[in-house]
Amino acid sequence: MSGLAGVYAPHGRPVDVTLLRKMTAAVAHRGPDGEGYWTDGSAGLGHRISRTTPESLGEKQPLLDESETLCLVLDGRVDNRAQLAAWLRAAGVHLRTDTDAELVLQSYALWDDGCASRIVGDFAFAIWDRRRRRLFCARDPLGIRPFYYCTHGQTFMWGSELRQLLDNLPLGPEPNEGVVGEYLSSRLVDLEETLYRGILRLAPGHVLIVEDGRVRTARYFDVDPRREIRYRSDDEYAEHFIEIFREAVHCRLRSVTPVAVFLSGGLDSSSIVGVAARLARDGHAPGRGFEAYSLDFTHADADERGWVDDVARMWELPVRHVRADDAVSPSLAEQVADLRDFPDLPNTHPWGLLLTEAHRRGARTALWGYGGDEWLTGDTAHCADLLRRVRLVALARRVRDDIRSLNLLGGPPVGLADAIRWCVMPLAPRPAKRLVRRFRSWDVPDWIAPDFARRVGLQERLARDVATPRFPTFAQRAIHRQLQSGWSAAEYEMVDRFERRRSMESRFPFNDRRLIEFALALPEEQRWRGTETKFILRRAAGDLLPSSVARRTTKGDFTYLYAASLEREGAAEAFARLRLEADGFVRGERVREMYRRLHRGDRGCLGPLWMILATEQWYRTMFPASRAA
Repeated sequence: MSGLAGVYAPHGRPVDVTLLRKMTAAVAHRGPDGEGYWTDGSAGLGHRISRTTPESLGEKQPLLDESETLCLVLDGRVDNRAQLAAWLRAAGVHLRTDTDAELVLQSYALWDDGCASRIVGDFAFAIWDRRRRRLFCARDPLGIRPFYYCTHGQTFMWGSELRQLLDNLPLGPEPNEGVVGEYLSSRLVDLEETLYRGILRLAPGHVLIVEDGRVRTARYFDVDPRREIRYRSDDEYAEHFIEIFREAVHCRLRSVTPVAVFLSGGLDSSSIVGVAARLARDGHAPGRGFEAYSLDFTHADADERGWVDDVARMWELPVRHVRADDAVSPSLAEQVADLRDFPDLPNTHPWGLLLTEAHRRGARTALWGYGGDEWLTGDTAHCADLLRRVRLVALARRVRDDIRSLNLLGGPPVGLADAIRWCVMPLAPRPAKRLVRRFRSWDVPDWIAPDFARRVGLQERLARDVATPRFPTFAQRAIHRQLQSGWSAAEYEMVDRFERRRSMESRFPFNDRRLIEFALALPEEQRWRGTETKFILRRAAGDLLPSSVARRTTKGDFTYLYAASLEREGAAEAFARLRLEADGFVRGERVREMYRRLHRGDRGCLGPLWMILATEQWYRTMFPASRAA
């Protein structure tokens, strides 16, 4: 966990050291263990460090190579350390230390722009190449570590948080109306744009190069669609999976303090606890071991204590319980004023209690179950795969099982009309889809003001055709889109800033790049079989889980937190006097009708209404003067 800052004047002006120090100080909370600066004429790099791995205890950044022609700042962790070090040594590279920063710096020195594709882990880094007068930056495949940048006048600036850039804009921030439209639609599509005009994020899995006065980005990571994992038995699939999963957990237990492992009672977090407990029992857990934490909800739909207790009993594991009802959420306006960004999602605040308690007990790192749903659940597009192969009997069974499984998970009811869409829509030819997109308008919700939607091209934004590798199945293509999801990129940034304000660094074993590549190469029946989703995980972790968890088909429902947030924020009054309505963004009467429908029991309105209210508070706080005045 670290904070990055940087300033570069491509046209040769000396770096503004005061600006660099100010930007670095703005992320002091990300690196309480020290700060460092380095300048070279027109370029300057700043760094705040938090020492979370044993190797980082001797690390100093910014880090120079032996010839002092390369300088690195890194926020991240390398998970394929042994493999990367072996590659470098085989090429004759002398590694001065065993730090992750040294591995990344020497990787660039050897492989140049190809270095990022060799690194497995969560990272964002910048390297100033003094000899070539060139800035090279990279971000991990899912965007777990943030990286924002902008160009103003003749200065290129970058950092780990939006506020570093917003606080140093000469004329103040301007809203990016296209992205505002995406937030109001509850569908974030763009991977690079932020809520502010001119401030961009480095897209996950991309590199950024500033050279000869030009800024360019390029994708360095994608999953190979030609790779297939094919075994003769379920046991062979499970054995291969658990080998990868065990390593994903093992490398994330590398910490200078006991790791906090958060146990919800769901399949994903329970599997992580099971692997960590087995590693500890066998004497293979690195670092200082782990402690389990759980959040107790009194709300019936969110209460998972029975499953948590079953896991704790199986492993004779003490679990530190925290009461979710003790969470106090700051108002949306307070959050925006603090973050200078969109507020936190309501379902994150109770988990902040776990982070705070773990940090109080000395932890600096935590493991979460994020990612299991995305890569292992499967996708209803497998119905289209069966229809394409004219396997009608199998399709009928599949539709029946999918409807049953999805309705068990909660959320809006799923029925036959949904199933028809799963079967037919993926089969439509791409030219036909493009033609339909030119004339349709149903992607734009009816609460968006039509003139605003036309002005920002919202229909085109929401219906953007994302290029997907030619996987053999529609289901694989659908799952792969998670790697290009604007919502996923924004959500990981929200998680990151939420943790850093509590001096914690979270790690996600299911988001290990090696596991993602393996999962996308699996046949679909290893993900979703009958009414069982995550089939391969249930089988692979079978001896690590109590039977109640291994067979579990439901999930905790935390949507009540969104309803509570609406009530706490005085949604009725806010919707009655929307600035977004006065300034022409939304149709207020449609928003208010949707709010009335919510009170009549239409839970499908809950998410969009909260997004509208949160966008309203962001807009009011950041831009207090009405644009319509």
